[in-house]
Amino acid sequence: LTEESLNHMDAAHGGVSYYKYNNPNNPNDPLNGAGIETNKATGPNGETVYHDGIKMGGVFPDGTPNTYVTSQFYYYWDTYNWGGPQYGNSEYFKYIETNTYWKMREISLSYTFPEFIARKLKANKLELSVFGRNLFYLYRTIKDMDAEQLTAGLNWAQNLSNAGSQPSTRTFGISIRASF
Repeated sequence: LTEESLNHMDAAHGGVSYYKYNNPNNPNDPLNGAGIETNKATGPNGETVYHDGIKMGGVFPDGTPNTYVTSQFYYYWDTYNWGGPQYGNSEYFKYIETNTYWKMREISLSYTFPEFIARKLKANKLELSVFGRNLFYLYRTIKDMDAEQLTAGLNWAQNLSNAGSQPSTRTFGISIRASF
């Protein structure tokens, strides 16, 4: 749902091409399943080549730079744990954000008709209004999310995840009020 998740989704968005290593002679090879960068159409044993890879930083125990590639899906799953830290061991610091916003929550414009028009309808007063709710943000620090969606309860975990909550709906309407 976020713009950030477009990164590495394919080669056009910076994805690294890779295949999943498979040693057919040794099914217990600890490298089986590791992502290996490639510029070929298939892996050496005919493995499918994917184009949604991310090569992470870091080094191996011997100090050489990391060469393994992970898929965009698993990167975002492991980093953000799509649902919040209450469901796993994601990196909690990524959930701490300032949630400041100015929102046009509701605006209403009304017109009161002259008394002679109201009297034709046997009313003392006649008013027409148009309104809109949750129209737009004037300012917000968390983009790509409804700022009020992150206030689901009093428990700390309910205020840092949007799991299970729906964003506010934008509504428009017209009302006619008459007093008799």
